[in-house]
Amino acid sequence: MDFTTQIAKILIKDGLINNRSVVCSPASIDAVLRILAVGAKNSTLEELLRSLGHANLEELNTAARELAGVLKGSEDEDRDGPVISYVNALWLDQRFSLDNLFHKVLRDVHNAEARAVDFKNQADEVVKEVNSWAKEQTKGLIKQVLTRESIGNDTVLLLANALYFKGTWEHKFYKKNTKVDEFNLLNGDKIQVPFMNQSYKHFNYGMFEECQVLKMPYRSATYVPQKWDRGSRHITTEFSMYIFLPNDINGLPNLMENIKIDQNMFNDGRFKLDRVKLKRISIPIFNLVSDLRLKGTMKQLGLTLPFEAMNKDFSGIIDGSDPLYVNDVVHRCRVETNEHGTEAVGYSAYDVAYGCTPIVEEPPKIIFLADHPFMFMIREDFSGAILFIGSMLNPK
Repeated sequence: MDFTTQIAKILIKDGLINNRSVVCSPASIDAVLRILAVGAKNSTLEELLRSLGHANLEELNTAARELAGVLKGSEDEDRDGPVISYVNALWLDQRFSLDNLFHKVLRDVHNAEARAVDFKNQADEVVKEVNSWAKEQTKGLIKQVLTRESIGNDTVLLLANALYFKGTWEHKFYKKNTKVDEFNLLNGDKIQVPFMNQSYKHFNYGMFEECQVLKMPYRSATYVPQKWDRGSRHITTEFSMYIFLPNDINGLPNLMENIKIDQNMFNDGRFKLDRVKLKRISIPIFNLVSDLRLKGTMKQLGLTLPFEAMNKDFSGIIDGSDPLYVNDVVHRCRVETNEHGTEAVGYSAYDVAYGCTPIVEEPPKIIFLADHPFMFMIREDFSGAILFIGSMLNPK
């Protein structure tokens, strides 16, 4: 997911320039681009594979299966562990038909439905259908992803992914301990917001030259392995939120400028966390929504061919040789965090890391007070898959 985590980093840096919190889902963006690659050929396929870090389509499809396995959580809120829904869908104008091979891979590998619609004459109905699908798949957290203006006269296909995650903290916060306190903004102002608190609990934690990192795990669950999983044992997924709190009140811009975000960042020594008892942790309650368009960011990172109007390399998607191109990638993401846990959802139609050397002297009483802008991440710890990345500049 290096490409989509780079997208996240650029979006957060742009948000800092505009004094705006941002959240996005690398896993959701990655899903849409992988399906797009299945229908691409020639130079566009090569560019997509290079951007996504795969040597060929077989490797890409294997990665898609593995991610689907990692995100195969329970949809039953009464069961232990996180509630997860990870689905793909495609809407195709009824004037066209899907290529047979693309349709097979779409169904068998990416578990995606294909629906025939009339973009030209029934655009309003299509908008309602897509929004209804997104609302259902995201448990109502995202009620609208398209407007009538989203569908142009030349729209023939819409590809979408929805990722919903609801996790319960392994160590729950009690509402009686929630207190209103000061949060420092980047402009120097202070605001009063509710903070959830815990005392004298063990967490994985690290103190580095530029920031503190706290791992807050969610309750886990087991699932029965699929045919593409290795071995025959039940696999336990472990999801956690990581908070990267700069040591300086205004240190988030520097953190985002230098940090390298990838799946191995907690496994290769850059961010080594130890199990320690913290005297106190204090995290603001927040509800964050972002509406993003990703074409410009993707082109900035070198993915340009899918957006060229005369592109004929997507002939693997629909029958015929007419040009087919991506108008834009729309991404809507929402994360809610409170005393109980986190509810999050994403919808998608050599930099040098610092913080490598832990401070040797461990303070006798560690206080993790997230009272100024920070970065956060929701991650599956065995695979390293990153579900959500965001910045919190203002919890209000």
